[in-house]
Order: sequence, then structure tokens, then C-alpha cells
Amino acid sequence: MGKLAVVLFVLFFTMALGGCAPQPVSSESAPPPKAVHLKTPLVDYNSVHVVQLASDEALLIDGTYYEVTAASTFTTVSGDPLQPEDLQPGDLVFLTASKTTTGQLPEKGVLLSLVKHEDEVSQQISIAIAHVLENQETGDIIAPEIKSVNSHLVTLQFRDWASEHKYECIVNLKSLAFHVKEISGSMQKKP
Repeated sequence: MGKLAVVLFVLFFTMALGGCAPQPVSSESAPPPKAVHLKTPLVDYNSVHVVQLASDEALLIDGTYYEVTAASTFTTVSGDPLQPEDLQPGDLVFLTASKTTTGQLPEKGVLLSLVKHEDEVSQQISIAIAHVLENQETGDIIAPEIKSVNSHLVTLQFRDWASEHKYECIVNLKSLAFHVKEISGSMQKKP
């Protein structure tokens, strides 16, 4: 047993000394990383809003009817002007608005500004969401909301307008195939 301890000690000591050898130091700085030019800015799809209905007078977004006034502004991310009638169900937007919370859907608000996403990925997602809005069979739905996005799937949640049951939908961006399931225990409590 004593010889084994000595051999292990010598082995450990040799390894420790071998690890302490001086390492060469480069006097040259590393080249700067190449600039990455994205065609479009990255979009946080969890923070965008989904247009459900659009008209000249009002927009239904996130379960709220937003009144369109003369002061409401509409643009694309690139700065191009839009009109309310240019918006389609499924479009992804950022918005600034005032909102009156009633606790019941749909709520009411006044639209101040809206910016539509127009990049390729956002357009694919918009087409997929519009397909679900038009073809789902759960009834009249309200407040579609993006929960996650990956390279080929989008997960949405929305409510049935009448029963207020909550549903989850996974849609394939390429095939537009989707599956809807009710989220158990999802009925919204009424005040």
C-alpha cells in the first residue's frame, strides 16, 4: 500500500509540474470580428401583437377594439406609411395605445401608433396565423397571442369569445398544418 501511495504522489506531482510550464504569449491582437449585417432587425415575437380584424375606424388586437383617430399613425418597421385598410388578420405589429381595462373581452382603447413588421420571417408567421384564424373550428376566437417561435413552428394561444375557454395552437410555418387543443382549467373568471 505504501508503494502505491508513493507512485500516485510522484505521478500527481509530475502532472502538476507539467501543467505549470510557461505558455507562449501572442503579441498580435486578434482580428476584429466581421460585421454581421442582418437584412432585418431581430424581432422578439413574444412582444409583438397580432391583428385580428382591421377597418378604417377600429382594430381588434389582443382582445381590445382600438379606435382609429385622425391622430393615429401607421408605419412599417422601415418607416413606410400605412393605412388601416393595409392591415390584414395575422399581421404582426407593435402598438402604442391607451386602453380602458374592463375585465371583459373585448376591451376598448384608442390607437396612438402602430408599426407593422414586414421582414420575411414575420410575413411567414403572419400567413400561418391568418390561416389558423380563418380555418380553426373552435368557434369565434379572440386575443390570439404568440407564445413561441422556432424555425418551423409557431405556438399561439387564444380564447373562445363566447365561453372564454383558452386554447393552444401549434402551426407549421411551411405546410400551414395546425393542431388546436383546449388548455384544461383555462376558463377566465368573470368579475
